[in-house]
Formats: sequence, structure tokens, C-alpha cells
Amino acid sequence: MSRSTVTGVILAAGRGVRMRSQRPKVLFPVGGVPLVGHSLRALEGAGAREFVVVTGHEAELVEGVIRTEIGSGSDVQFVRQDPPRGTGDAVLKALNALSTSIESSDPRTLLVVNGDLPALQSETLREFFEFHRQQRAAMTILSVRLEDPTGYGRLIRDRDGTVRAVVEESDANDEEKKIVDVNGGLYAVQYDRLAPILADWCRREERRLSEGGGGPTEIYFPPVVGPLAAEGERVIDWTLPESRVGELQQVNDRVELAQAERLLCDRRLAELQRSGVTIVDPRQTWIECDVEVGPDTTIHPGCVIRRGVRIGSECEIGPQAHLREGTILGDDVHIGNFVEVKKTRVGSGSRAKHLTYLGNGEIGERVNIGAGTILANYDGSKKSTTVIGDGAFIGSGTIIVAPAQIGSAATTGAGAVVTRGTDVSSGETVVGVPARPIDRSGRGEPDSTSR
Repeated sequence: MSRSTVTGVILAAGRGVRMRSQRPKVLFPVGGVPLVGHSLRALEGAGAREFVVVTGHEAELVEGVIRTEIGSGSDVQFVRQDPPRGTGDAVLKALNALSTSIESSDPRTLLVVNGDLPALQSETLREFFEFHRQQRAAMTILSVRLEDPTGYGRLIRDRDGTVRAVVEESDANDEEKKIVDVNGGLYAVQYDRLAPILADWCRREERRLSEGGGGPTEIYFPPVVGPLAAEGERVIDWTLPESRVGELQQVNDRVELAQAERLLCDRRLAELQRSGVTIVDPRQTWIECDVEVGPDTTIHPGCVIRRGVRIGSECEIGPQAHLREGTILGDDVHIGNFVEVKKTRVGSGSRAKHLTYLGNGEIGERVNIGAGTILANYDGSKKSTTVIGDGAFIGSGTIIVAPAQIGSAATTGAGAVVTRGTDVSSGETVVGVPARPIDRSGRGEPDSTSR
């Protein structure tokens, strides 16, 4: 791993029992991006270019997804925690993995986050990291001030404001339970100052748990604050502004998954509206992450626009349109009601207004796609492409079986079936089943000899 200002440590070993699924919790998508992908993005936006990810349940599957999600300029190292042993053990495993490539005296900063924080924003992590850097502390805890702190670990401070302990509610006395400053679960730590203390503390905890009978159980990370402070290391906290507390919402079950989906969708809709996009009814519009939309485009109610779709300027989408992955629309494109577009490029000025499926297509400019048109892209074993040239007119109910090509300014009659491998010449008109060119002899019937 290359040396960088900050290293991201992501804890992604848990199964997520409350999700009631064999799928690892961190792979559930929010806005089209797996949960752990949001943690990666937030850290990358905060300046991290190297990562240690602790995996456990379905580790190979999780690691494969992370490799596809991580930015091209970033490095990732995986370490496995199996069986799960708690966050303290997980962080220790991450530090041990780093120790193979860096010196024990390396002063780098680690940002430790969970892999299930889809609403966490890079700006928050940048401010958190900058505060930690300026304060020169061994550890900074991201804290939250809550009117009702029930269920959270309380921050116990000395008179100078430094933190000397994090006490979980089950261990807190009556006075400690009155404390409203709680642990938000994110940490900035100095590798060289944390590593030896955490290793020693984990060894002592494992021995204590073993002696208690039943063998070692989970070793948590927050209690290491006590040994750090006892060794004279400075531990402080940075309070997250009240307006951002929602960024720390973890996803533990499918109710919280739906809440996170709504939160991210609303955030993206607001960003698009501020950039000049008209969204007629945000409550009935669903847009995932990484969607680009040009100014003066209008999106009507009932639309679902999936991750990575690109829409040009002055387009009109919907109502009830579904734009899937790989869709690219030029300027002034109209995609109307009950139209589904997938892995298709549509040129500027083209129209597909009604009841149509466009899959794996290359559609030129100023093309009219009639109601009920289907690009039949899948033959049961592979998907093929349909190419439609500029200015073509595709009649209502046309089925084009890919691979096929419709030339520029060509026309298909209503109900035509263009069979696999057909090449309709530019300017030609085809009708019927299978589609054949209009007879140029003047009889008005398809020309059976022209094929």
C-alpha cells in the first residue's frame, strides 16, 4: 500500500442477522450502491486513497463487490475476522494488517467507520479529520448530543474536556445516564499511538473473558479509550452538528433500509432540482445514485431512474418511465409513459412516447419510436444489439429481433416484425411478418423477391 495522509478502516464483517437474509448486510443496495460502497465513497471524498476492510460473513463475495466499487486510484487490503469477535478485535486485525507494510512509528491517521452508513457524507468526514489533525490527539471520537441518549455509550470527560472513558448504558450509573453527549461510532486515531495499547488491551480482555468461563466472546472498540487515557494519550471528541445527525443512521433491518433509500433519494432529487431539473412530484419519483440529468429536463411522476443513467438537456421523461443501467439519452429526447429503456443510447431529438421496450439499442437522432415497439434483445443465451439510424420511423407495434439494423430515414409499418440478422436499407420501408420491403412495382404489396 502506498503511504497517504489518511487510511480508511471499514468494519464489514457482520452478517446482519436482523436483515433475515443469507446476503451479507453490507451488500444490500441503497440508491443502487451497496451499503459498504457508501462508506468507501465517503472516505474517498475525505481524502483516503488506501483502505483496510475487515470482512467475515461471505468474505469472498463482499471483497469482490468492494473491488468493483472502489475508485481506480485507491488501494484496498482485506483482512478476515472469522468468527466475529467484536469491533475491538476487528480494528486490531486491521492494524496488524497495516503493520506488514508500515513502520510501528508511522504517524498516519486512520478513519474507522462501519460499513453500513449510507447517509454519511464526505464533507462530514473531512471536517472531522481536519479537527483531529489540528488537535494532535491520539484519538478523536465523533460525538452526538441527544435529548434522549438512551441506548448509546456516554462520553465521560475530565475537567479539561478530554475524554477518559466511554461507558455503555448497561454499565452506566444514574449520573452517567444523564449525560447527553454520546459516542457516534466513528473514530480518527493515530496508528503509532493506538496500535501497541490496543494490542495489549485486547490480550488482557481475551484473557479475562476466557477466565470467566465459556471462552472468549466479543471484544469491543470503545472501551479502549480508558487504557489510552490511562497511558497519557489525549482522547477528545468532535460534536456532529444537530442538522447532520441523520448521517449516522445505520441500517440494521429492512425498515431502516427503506428509510435510508428514501433519505438518499430525496437528497439526490434536491440536488437535481437545484441544478435546473424540473421534478414534477418528488414524492412519486425514484432516482438512484450517479444519475446525471441536464438542465431544463422535466421528469414526470412515477419514473424510476437507476444508477448511472445519463440524461441530456431539455428532455422529457415519463410519466411512468423506467430507465435502467446503461441508458444514455441525448438532448431533447422524449421517453414517455410505460417506456422501459435499458443499455441503450438514444440520440438527440428522438421520441419513444408510449408502451415500449428499448433494450441494447443504438438509436440515432430524430428517430420516432411508435407505441408498443419492442427491441427483442435476448435470444435465451445472449443479448444482441439493434442499430437504428438517424431519422428512422418505427411504426406502432414493431418488433425488431436483434441483431438487426434499420438504416437512416427507413420506415417500419405498424405491426412489422424485423427478424434476426435483417439489414433494412436507408430510406427503405418494410411491412408485414416477417417484414419485407414495399413492392416498388406499384402493386402495393410486399416484394417477396427483394430479400
